[in-house]
Amino acid sequence: MEKEVRYKQIIKDNQDRIFRICCCYIKDKDERKDVFQNTLINIWKGLDKFDGRAQISTWIYRITVNTSLAHLQSEKRRENIFQTENKSGNNLIEEFPAEELTDKEKEISKLYKCINKLSFVDRTLISLYLEDASTREMSEVLGISEINVRVKIHRVKKELKILMENDEDGLE
Repeated sequence: MEKEVRYKQIIKDNQDRIFRICCCYIKDKDERKDVFQNTLINIWKGLDKFDGRAQISTWIYRITVNTSLAHLQSEKRRENIFQTENKSGNNLIEEFPAEELTDKEKEISKLYKCINKLSFVDRTLISLYLEDASTREMSEVLGISEINVRVKIHRVKKELKILMENDEDGLE
């Protein structure tokens, strides 16, 4: 019973974070829900193996990213098998009709659109940054030094600022 109580507390504390991370990788709303559920299952399966060497937030981030990437890889394989055209392109964040969004939501949508233009590593780094992960956590997830993390964050912020400034309306 202890595992179940621990699991429920972990999910209660981290479900919003898990969902936001899924949003950074999975565009389709229904697929995102599936990946979210698969992430919860993977956390349950791996909970007994969590040894506490990393912070729980780092461990959850890794599971969420790995689950999202595994889903994207299986989708890519499926598309190759059926030789269908990839309609999602490089954009991984769902875009919403502009008329349905508030100004704040438009800015957030614009930010995610610009984040989608970053490389995988930069996108991962900025998603960690937006989740208020420490430089130590970012270093552990990305396998780079904390100094390199700080340098990369600075560069990614500059790149995002340029992308945001060059994106006139923020929505396509």
